[in-house]
Amino acid sequence: MRTVWLWAGLVAMSGCATTQDAPVPRESLNTVVESLAAEAARLSPGTDLSLAVMDLRTGEMASVSGLEPHISASSAKVFWVAAVLEQRDLSAVAPLAEKVFRTSDNEASGEVIDLVGGPDAINVYLQTLGLKHTALTKWNYGRERWATNSPRVMGRDNYFCADDMVSFLARLERRELLEKEPTARLLKWMELTPRDGCGGWLGTRLPANARASLQHKGGWLPPGCCGDDARYNVLNEVGLVTLPDGGRYAVAILASRGPDWPKQAFFVERASCVLYRHLAKDVTLDCGEALVKAGGPAPVVLEPGAPAPNYDCE
Repeated sequence: MRTVWLWAGLVAMSGCATTQDAPVPRESLNTVVESLAAEAARLSPGTDLSLAVMDLRTGEMASVSGLEPHISASSAKVFWVAAVLEQRDLSAVAPLAEKVFRTSDNEASGEVIDLVGGPDAINVYLQTLGLKHTALTKWNYGRERWATNSPRVMGRDNYFCADDMVSFLARLERRELLEKEPTARLLKWMELTPRDGCGGWLGTRLPANARASLQHKGGWLPPGCCGDDARYNVLNEVGLVTLPDGGRYAVAILASRGPDWPKQAFFVERASCVLYRHLAKDVTLDCGEALVKAGGPAPVVLEPGAPAPNYDCE
């Protein structure tokens, strides 16, 4: 101990080596998340953003507007499939779940809800998990289904929040929600989703290995889908991402109400990439810096009378 103390004292007196040997301060996850929220206001003006992320190696978590309710769209289907896996055999769930994740099939999703016992049963499951800001209110594909126990925080719409989803995904990853085999199958089904582009925004700007192993579920209600773009224009991405060291993180990026869909989609893709870059310590990863400097994608300009672009993933 005395030798180390003397060495440190000599270094301090000489005035050399201290700056060279000092560790470079690392930006906190919270700082990165807050900077993304500020960037969203510039890159996608008008977008209502909630973002949460948890480093599953350390438990470090950060979020902005993490408890703000968002229309869940198809991202909530992860909850519903987990709920039915708790009750039913894999053989009964698998044919429906594969459709739910491969093509986001809405009628198959309705059948999943029915297998659980209906919307009320889904909400009981969510409440049992302590997800207090998440609910299924209605699902009308195949037939009409209404919950009697939804708080209806967002009127007729199904909703969730970023913090609830990240908490759920972290517990799924830790095998706290389901038995070993159902957990493995659910995670595998979450790989059936698109890897990039429409429905795969979470993976678009990730490195190839991370994109290939991505387990996620997008949810989207694009312009023109639902009659009120000021309420909808929903673009959600939730999932589990694998880092180069084998570690994982859970993330939920919820964006809505943005008047420019391409700008909103670009921001979600970039946010996913920036979080990966930080957690992987990969300073070389390009997360669309050139587009950021340009203010995001150029606006889509339509000729008078031209139909609006079809932003749905068909």
